Amino acid sequence: MDSSAQALPMDTALSGLQEETDFELIIRVRSGFSAAFEPLMRRYNQRLYRLSRSLCKSDADAMDILQDSYVIAYEKIAQFSGPEGFAGWLSRIVRNEALMRIRRNKLVDICSIQDHEPVELNNEGPSAVLAQRQLAKIIEQAIDQLPDSYSSVFVLRGVQQLSTQETADSLDLHIDVVKTRFSRAKKLLRSHLEQHIQAAGLEVFEFAGENCDAVVSNVMGRIIERS
Repeated sequence: MDSSAQALPMDTALSGLQEETDFELIIRVRSGFSAAFEPLMRRYNQRLYRLSRSLCKSDADAMDILQDSYVIAYEKIAQFSGPEGFAGWLSRIVRNEALMRIRRNKLVDICSIQDHEPVELNNEGPSAVLAQRQLAKIIEQAIDQLPDSYSSVFVLRGVQQLSTQETADSLDLHIDVVKTRFSRAKKLLRSHLEQHIQAAGLEVFEFAGENCDAVVSNVMGRIIERS
């Protein structure tokens, strides 16, 4: 990485970059244009946060892992062979960082599912929005109850809607293992949760707005410090 790399102001640095492919942005980063790393983060924040969150079971730890993983990816971006597969490469970094943190800190965060009355959804008014949020929280708690090996597969395959092959690549698993774990994960979840997870409008482990901006800002700050 060019030690003289500088992140340009937001409006200048990101102008026109959103339409570029992953590899085009990576080439820019490698050439010293560190601001090109920001659209890459925004492109994969949701997917990678969900992966991190499914492994560590803590919102705060998931954000820390995501930020550390981005810094690692930035520093090792020359090692990415490309041009395809950047999302899977990032996912493996996040997974490895999460597993190392869990081993190091012996994180234990067991979430119990509280008894809830059935939630009847409708499509009108603020009550529907509140009901969806409550239901999403119940689903998140149910996913947290899955064994780690199942929850990570379920979040990527069932929530993030990656293909079986993409999930396998992200987790360094054989495709048959992904199929087996996904099937078993669905059986472990309550049948009504499995139905609701596919309902339109539900966002499980949502990661956008201020959280997304905070991660991008923190990582870019750390990148600039290293430049």
